[in-house]
This record gives sequence, C-alpha cells and structure tokens, in this order.
Amino acid sequence: MTDVAVVTGGGRGIGAGLARALSERGLHVVVTDVDGAAATRTADALPGPATALPLDVRDPGAHRSVAAAAADLGEVTVWVNNAGVLSTASVWEATDAEVTSTIEINTLGVVHGCRAAVDVMRRGDILNVVSLSGLGPTPGLAIYGASKAAALSYSQALHIELGGARRPIRCLALCPDAVSTELLRAVSDRPSSALLFTGPRVLGVDEVVAAGIAMLDGRRELRVLPGWRGWLTRTQSMLPVAARTLTPMVARIGERRRPGG
Repeated sequence: MTDVAVVTGGGRGIGAGLARALSERGLHVVVTDVDGAAATRTADALPGPATALPLDVRDPGAHRSVAAAAADLGEVTVWVNNAGVLSTASVWEATDAEVTSTIEINTLGVVHGCRAAVDVMRRGDILNVVSLSGLGPTPGLAIYGASKAAALSYSQALHIELGGARRPIRCLALCPDAVSTELLRAVSDRPSSALLFTGPRVLGVDEVVAAGIAMLDGRRELRVLPGWRGWLTRTQSMLPVAARTLTPMVARIGERRRPGG
C-alpha cells in the first residue's frame, strides 16, 4: 500500500520544502493550503505523486475531509501541521481579529490537524512545526508566542497519551528560531519584530526542512533549532524578574539587525 503524507500550509516556505522532501522519499504527498492555487503549484512541482487540496486549518470538518481523502490514496503515515501566521504587535495594539486568527490558526489548527490525523493513522508520525517562541516569553510577539506555547504543550501531551495507549504514532514538535520566509519578511519592518532578529542569523528554510526530516528518522520528540536558543528562552521563563530587565536590552540588538531597523 502506498504511504501518504499530508502537509498543511504547503503552498510555500517550510511547508513546500517538507512536501518536496517527503515526495523525494517516495510518499504520495497531499499538499494543503488555504490558498488552493499555491497548494496546486507546490504539488505540480513535486517529483512524485501528489494531490493538492484547499484547507482552512481553522475548520475541523475540513481537516477530517482532507484526512479521508488522504486515506483513500493509501496509508497515511506522516502528517505535518505546518500552517501558521506570524503576528507582531504589542499586547495593547493587537486587534481583536489579529488575536483571534493567531490563536485559531496556530493553536486550533494544530489541534484539529492532530485529531484528524489520529483518526486515520494506524502508525507513523505527526510532525508539528511550532516555534522557539513557544518555549518562553516573547515580548512584541506575546499573542504569537502564546499560540505556539499552547501548540507545543498539546503536542507533548498527545505524544505521551499515544504512548500510554500503545498506539504506534508519535507526535513530534519542531521549534525553529526565526526562518527566512514570506511570513518573516512581511513583519520585518515593524519595530515589534525586533526579538526575531536577536540570533546570530536567520535560519534558512532548508535547515528547518532537514531538521524535520531528521526527526522523522530519529527518536527525538522535541527539537529546538538552534538548541542553545532554546535553553536561553527557557531561562527567561524561570527568571521573569531578570527577563523583564534583560529582554528589552536584547531586543535592542535585534532592532539594530532588523532590516530597516
């Protein structure tokens, strides 16, 4: 039976990269995106069999429809929840619509995707592309960070529950630092995005794709890219008083590195 992979947010960026990598491994890839035309472009460019489907990840019923369509193609052994939005605004400046869409897409989109995947998978891996921002406080990205922290917590809980139920399905969480994608470029002119540029450099899409594929091949259920940034972010959570003083200082470094900063 053909192995099938589902990739959400596959129209561009990390999702498109993961779709290609999975296609090169011989899987029939179901590429989904809220932009159906973008999903089709990715699917048409893959080296192996592929199917493009529109998907608004906020809709649990739409996830179930994609899962059923994927299961009709073969055995679903990989499901990648990659779709997301990047919101940068101070807490008091974020609009109601921005808050709602960020939580619905970044958190509920992962929850609904995982549930649909578990319904049709007998074995395999669910890979959730989360974010370094989910590991600790991210001033300027508070709503985004909160949405990713919830997605990470859900991923880890689901991984443990599946193990406890003796189901041969893993739920993996990949937490990269800022990545050179359209999402990042769209917010790089905003001073509130400064924290995204505090690392030595912005990651390339290929690096994140390689890390995700390595997780599918390996035994790690959580990977932070780069690892040392994860320890730094977690430290901020444990030392909130110090973080309130130090984080704005670090953000000023990002402001100098930010394009247009």
